[in-house]
Amino acid sequence: MKSTTNQDCRFTWTPRRIAVIIFGSHLALLLGCHVATATNSTNDSYSSSSIPTSLGDCWERVRVQGPLALVESRDQILFVAVLLLAFELLDSLSTNSGRWGNWKQIPVRGKHLDDLTVKDLVFIGISKAGTAPFVYWYLRFCYQDSGHIDWEVSQLNLINTVGALCVLFIVYDFFYTSLHWFLHIKTIYGWVHKHHHVQKAPSRANVDAVNVHPVEFILGEYNHLLALYLVTRFMNVHFFTTITFLAIGGFLAGLNHTRFDVVIPFLGWKLYDSKVHDVHHRIPQCNYGQYTMLWDLAFGTFRPYNLNDRVNPNSQLDPETGKTLGRREQKAKAL
Repeated sequence: MKSTTNQDCRFTWTPRRIAVIIFGSHLALLLGCHVATATNSTNDSYSSSSIPTSLGDCWERVRVQGPLALVESRDQILFVAVLLLAFELLDSLSTNSGRWGNWKQIPVRGKHLDDLTVKDLVFIGISKAGTAPFVYWYLRFCYQDSGHIDWEVSQLNLINTVGALCVLFIVYDFFYTSLHWFLHIKTIYGWVHKHHHVQKAPSRANVDAVNVHPVEFILGEYNHLLALYLVTRFMNVHFFTTITFLAIGGFLAGLNHTRFDVVIPFLGWKLYDSKVHDVHHRIPQCNYGQYTMLWDLAFGTFRPYNLNDRVNPNSQLDPETGKTLGRREQKAKAL
């Protein structure tokens, strides 16, 4: 059987990807300007005549006031541009890490979505655009809740870094698992979450991961903020940990939507396994967790990956095109 390594595991600037980036950028700029206007109207610390214009002054304002200092349009544009660049770099890391590490591939068992529709591109663009305002409010919370967020390098310790990071993921996945289960209720499923399950064999990393209904994207993203808020009610979290939480979360969510077989073991238990999310895309009534199956095991909704499940050779992905092999053969026969 041919390798399931596909073209999507190599970062390429395709016209479709460029179009999605441009579309997402425009939406993000509009949302960013809206946030800037709202912030400017409530922030009297800087008048139009006293706003510094040098890059150094801009950094000083950000260091002292955080997101509240982004009152100039150029500041907002730079903020959005950096986030979009970070998203693409994270997507590149997710799509290329398996090739760099020579990881095993998960055979395709469900139907692969070979071509993205206009609706897919719109939803992907909206999701990317929604990342900017989410990160803005996430960072704003960190700055305003300074009593529970440690900032100094000297304050770094195992509890507010490694310990806090583990607790953040556990709390996040509790609410995500519950939300995910809720979105699969029959009367609700068709309105929101069904769109994401059109893809039954994810391969495009974060592109497939954010190909969701806007309502679902908002609920999933702001769940990170909810987790941070709840965790900081009973323990301090270092600012470095809050950023690491988002970065690792985005990376693992991307891996969940590739063909890479990635397992992170811990004391003989699979702390993370990308195959179980692949099972969820084929069999939606199980494995609702995003990063860990802890809560699925607790709720009785866990379904392990079965190596003996049938694999159709024609359903595998063409290494050259990243699309279903059977599709290429059907086109060849038609000609």
